[in-house]
Amino acid sequence: MPKGIMLTPEQQAARREEIAGVALRLIAENGFQKTSMREIAVLTNMGKSSLYDFFKTKDEIVVYAVEKKIEETIHKVHRIIADESSPEQCLRKIMDNHLRIPKQYRTVLMWFHTESDYLEEEYRKRLKAVRYAYQDIIKSVIEKGMATGIFRKTDADLLTRLLMNSVLAIVYTSRPSASPEKMLDETMNIFLHGIMNDGGE
Repeated sequence: MPKGIMLTPEQQAARREEIAGVALRLIAENGFQKTSMREIAVLTNMGKSSLYDFFKTKDEIVVYAVEKKIEETIHKVHRIIADESSPEQCLRKIMDNHLRIPKQYRTVLMWFHTESDYLEEEYRKRLKAVRYAYQDIIKSVIEKGMATGIFRKTDADLLTRLLMNSVLAIVYTSRPSASPEKMLDETMNIFLHGIMNDGGE
């Protein structure tokens, strides 16, 4: 808790959210390595020592932010599943939601995707826990489709990872062939219907 200031739990949570938002914006603009705790403190109108009362490291800030965003995404996915009975349409809506994660989060998620091995073990475990929880929900939709005969039997774990990584590739592609939404739609068509010609034109 900040020295000399008594904050309610709600105020502390709001302050942490503000700090995380500023940090993510800086990282999206300047990259992870070029973003410093000092810059984050200045833009949140805090002394550096006060910032350390909330977060000890830059890694802790972004892990906290990613955890919160994935948890929020999980809640949205649960609503999609509750509202959509078709496994195919459900997957399409989940991936569309995945595509719409704000840029600052996508930047950090991509950084974690390539650099997470450098994080402390505690942070790696926390990220794995929320990431696996998200993956398991998507996997459950795929397994439902398999169980009802809508999807053919295959490796649900592998398909889940391929699908999620494909969305990342769409977001970060250097040679886009269409809008992200159109590329996602075609990606889903390929995943759901394959590329084999069944004899038709």
